[in-house]
Amino acid sequence: MSSKVYYFGPRAPPSDVVKGQRLFEVAGLNECFNKGDSVAVKIHCGEWDNTGYMRPSFIAAIVETVKEYGGDPFVVDTTTCYLAARGTGLDLVKTAARNGFTSATLGCPFVVGDGEYGLSEVKVPVKGGILLKHAYMAEAIANADALIVLTHFKGHGEGVYGGAIKNIGIGCSSKQGKSMIHMFQHPHWGWLAHEFHPEKCIGKECPIYDRCGESCPSGAFTLAEGKPYARFDRDTCIGCYECGLRIPCGVFVRPKDSRREEYFPAVIADAAKAYVEHMGRDHVGLINYAIDIAPSCDCVQHSDAWILPNLGVFGSKDAVAIDTACLDLADKSPAVPGSRPFDEELTGEPWMAGHEKFTNIRKVPLSQWTSINGGILNGLGSAKYELIEAEPGPPERYRAPRLREHPPGYWTRKAFAICRPRVDPDCYLETPRATLEELQRKPE
Repeated sequence: MSSKVYYFGPRAPPSDVVKGQRLFEVAGLNECFNKGDSVAVKIHCGEWDNTGYMRPSFIAAIVETVKEYGGDPFVVDTTTCYLAARGTGLDLVKTAARNGFTSATLGCPFVVGDGEYGLSEVKVPVKGGILLKHAYMAEAIANADALIVLTHFKGHGEGVYGGAIKNIGIGCSSKQGKSMIHMFQHPHWGWLAHEFHPEKCIGKECPIYDRCGESCPSGAFTLAEGKPYARFDRDTCIGCYECGLRIPCGVFVRPKDSRREEYFPAVIADAAKAYVEHMGRDHVGLINYAIDIAPSCDCVQHSDAWILPNLGVFGSKDAVAIDTACLDLADKSPAVPGSRPFDEELTGEPWMAGHEKFTNIRKVPLSQWTSINGGILNGLGSAKYELIEAEPGPPERYRAPRLREHPPGYWTRKAFAICRPRVDPDCYLETPRATLEELQRKPE
């Protein structure tokens, strides 16, 4: 059976803000909660110095709509599992505020879902998983009555693409949950299976020596004054990947038979399945904003040129269906000239319409369909969908609210009575100093 995916194309009107609000109603997301229910509105607040994340006004508009239907919303994101500007709850709040996500801009509290150190979690079983038996869900999200997932659709360095499945599976996980999904603790492919080469460490000559020595939270990895500089106690290691920065320098070498990268997108779908079932399928709603489509996730500290023109805004209750619809439209579209798909190092012709955009924006291609197939096989959702173009609502329904009781002229009239602006035609030259022809031609 196909799932319904509602959408608005990229053109205005209405604005992308209103498109999200309208799809909230058209896709029936208001049916995900009852009056008085707590509603977790899951977002990605963006990394420090990233500018490609969703605008706070998109989120605020959905918060307004949740309130209108009687829900009690809070906006939520979770800490990262390794080195980033969102590694603790305090750092996440600081980064979110710098990127514009505060209670003042959102209209409701901003909550760190897994607590200050990422330890607030609920262990959730994965039924029919591809590789996971259980996952660890951020406690604040797990305890909510409903979950509305607002996703910036874009590329992803390891997950291939970032859509609703990723925003649920990774975004709703605690630190432990993220570590498990990345398979850092896998018995054969994970961190403890990496070969340790202390002789590769060059000591204080390394530019990240001090940072490297401080990063291990369990004390399993330490740095000494003399050779060998690097010390590693496998019995103390908790597989958190805080020391992942040591792979480039060769101190740790991944197993040659590792399939972690290939399976990782499917494991994301496993966690998403667990979290959706924990909340209850009828209590989860999804909106994908397929705009400003960068080649990488919003978790990197930059925003590359958009690889695709805006595709539009999508709403559904099926994570597999909504992501499949976005991927299909992305593949039908030609890439933006000069963006990542045009880089000479890439194989194939990912810039052409009809080619898989996200599969081919890596040096080593990795299928964009792994999360989708994982979600089909574990029962998360269906890739068969009915794409329904949404009808704009009545203009008065989504008209910008009057911010004050009276229109601006009412207030300026009072001010002008005290200090009236002058009519000053003498400020203009009688004859323009340049003709229109001179102004409109291309400079030589």
